[in-house]
Amino acid sequence: MGPLFHTIDTYLALAVALLNFVYAILVMARTSRRIFYLIFFFICVCNVVWNLGDFMFFVTGLRAWHYFSFIGSSLLPALMFHFVRILVAPQRKIRRWIVPAYSFSALLAISAPLAFVNVQVRGFVDSVNWNILYLVLLGPFLILAAAMLIHALIRAASEIETIRLRYILAVVLIGVTTGLTELVQPMRVPVPTLGHLGCLVYSSILTYGVFKHRAAFDVLAEMRNRLQIMSEMAASIAHEIRNPLTSIKAAANLMKKEMKQPENAACEEYLNIVTEEIERLHNILSNFQYYTRPIKVEKEEVSMERVLQRTVRLAEADIPRLRICVESSDKIPAVQADASLIRQVFLNLIKNAGEACGFDGKLLIRLDNAPPFLKISFTDNGPGIPQELMERIFEPFFTTKTTGMGVGLAISQRIVQAHGGRIEVKNLIPKGTRFSVFLPL
Repeated sequence: MGPLFHTIDTYLALAVALLNFVYAILVMARTSRRIFYLIFFFICVCNVVWNLGDFMFFVTGLRAWHYFSFIGSSLLPALMFHFVRILVAPQRKIRRWIVPAYSFSALLAISAPLAFVNVQVRGFVDSVNWNILYLVLLGPFLILAAAMLIHALIRAASEIETIRLRYILAVVLIGVTTGLTELVQPMRVPVPTLGHLGCLVYSSILTYGVFKHRAAFDVLAEMRNRLQIMSEMAASIAHEIRNPLTSIKAAANLMKKEMKQPENAACEEYLNIVTEEIERLHNILSNFQYYTRPIKVEKEEVSMERVLQRTVRLAEADIPRLRICVESSDKIPAVQADASLIRQVFLNLIKNAGEACGFDGKLLIRLDNAPPFLKISFTDNGPGIPQELMERIFEPFFTTKTTGMGVGLAISQRIVQAHGGRIEVKNLIPKGTRFSVFLPL
């Protein structure tokens, strides 16, 4: 590299440090203190440390500033991975991934100040081995972050969500590509150092994306907080209530056996009501528990045509006013799926169609072979979903109905995602709604 490039890179590092200082102030002044924004704040701080350290090292030649810059660059991969993980999977427990990411980042970050006092550590930090260890320990987390974003883009439920995720994917790809040029310098790979330029670009894109879609990110952060609260509540409710319910149900069944006489018909009817209501409470608890632990999917080869036939027979008995028609293209292949869980998804979608359509409801269910997915579409003739609510229909506990908990679509989405698929929704013209379930073949 020539002296001109070196000078430009030096002052570029200073510009990046100053810009990220401004970004950090903006995020603290204009956003909430939720974890999502705090991580973004620390990303800006690490960019300041990394770029300011490099600038001061270029200007002063003091090795101490070089080691100082390593602290910021070492922590960035873990922070970015944490940022992406919260963005694409706010409802999942992430400790088992985040703890190793921060541990590896902290290990490398601590090695930099130790280089001041220990000759052996200094030799390690100054050698190519430090760069190789950085790639080996932290590279997989950045690759996984990119993979999660691509997967989330494929199953994005709306164009707005797609645009929001594209910003973050661009940030990760630019950061990884340009940061790699810094890491391979000690290996004598003939590439220009683009780390500071890349940091300028990706930090600006990230800031623009966060503030442009701040309302959506606020919803995500609120949903995460709500899910954490509901998870704790669900675990407590399930533990405290399930055992008494089981005892009450057993006692009711024993009483029914003792009362098999004509004069006790009314009492037996009351006991049947008690048993049914207990069963309903069990179902409510089971729905809550979907948010306290991962969904267990027991896959086997399943014919979706048969699953649909059985599901439709059950639904027709419960929703006689809804006329259901099932169609399929030729040669529908079997899929690897958990039939009982998929049946629950189908029942939820049919029930929603029945409630939306009213007394003159029609529902067309169609199976299509759309490699690499099997597509099952549910098209009703209801009034459609208001556009302003389209973004929220998959949120847990969001409902516009006077009855119900608003968990049907949220649970259905979690089940389909646990199978590696996705659910899409679209309003039709002049009326009607189509939910499409995509299951991998």
